[in-house]
Amino acid sequence: MADTHKSVVGLRDLYYAEVTQDDADAYVAAAPAYLAPAMTASQAPASNSKTQYADDGPFDTMVSEGETKIDLEVTNIPLDVIAAITGKEYDAVNGVLYDNGGTPPDMALSFRSKKSNGSYKYYQYLKGKFGAPSEEQASDTDTPDPKPLKLTYTAVKTVYQFDLGAINDGAKRVVADEDTTSLTVANWFTAVQVPSAGSASALTCTPSPADAATGVAVSISPTLTFNNALVTGVTGIQMVSAAGAVVASAITIDATKKVVTINPDSNLSASTKYIITVSGAKDVFGQTLALSAYDFTTA
Repeated sequence: MADTHKSVVGLRDLYYAEVTQDDADAYVAAAPAYLAPAMTASQAPASNSKTQYADDGPFDTMVSEGETKIDLEVTNIPLDVIAAITGKEYDAVNGVLYDNGGTPPDMALSFRSKKSNGSYKYYQYLKGKFGAPSEEQASDTDTPDPKPLKLTYTAVKTVYQFDLGAINDGAKRVVADEDTTSLTVANWFTAVQVPSAGSASALTCTPSPADAATGVAVSISPTLTFNNALVTGVTGIQMVSAAGAVVASAITIDATKKVVTINPDSNLSASTKYIITVSGAKDVFGQTLALSAYDFTTA
């Protein structure tokens, strides 16, 4: 029997990530964070079918699929994480959760399940919401009876349409099997895994002004344009003078997570060389840009 037919026998590495954008223009999610030690995960997609009859017999069957509910059991979840995934208020100063109902934000969910041959099957849900967790307590006895925390995550298709190979469409989840020959899972939990038919383009960065440009206006706000969305944001990006002095700046990234703008607090000095360095930039595909430096000289 092929290894891809082996049954799953385990569950671990439960991660969540906030989805910050999902529209016709882009899908963007934050870096994944650990949720809790996982005990069980039950996935149940909503499905309906209708059989059409003609000529006194069944003629055609139509099937549709809706949301998927994932019922999770975990050991426990820190209060600040519960607040983050359910939209409730957490008071970090006093370390308490204020249950005000809250509005759950869109979240991605990922985990993996060990198979009977030791390989893993990986699951990435791209968009959904967590319901408030269900808790149970009981009096302590001479027989330990730990009570898991239960919560439900409801997954739906993305609005953004990905390249799925034959078609472009929204996607509800990405599923991978380690026994599939071409699969690479080294970066599965470092970034939300989005559909990408074929291989992702290598991460690149294009500076403006162009590298080694001269005669640049002292009022310039340089930009860095990446070809893939970043999960690291502006971390590791700075501008310094040729003498090594850091230029005080407001560094921002746009909604697509691709364009970084460096806005100096004041005009740059004339006839001066400046260097922009990019260190540790990582995209949604888990690719890291090699340490890069770009320079320009003001007029």
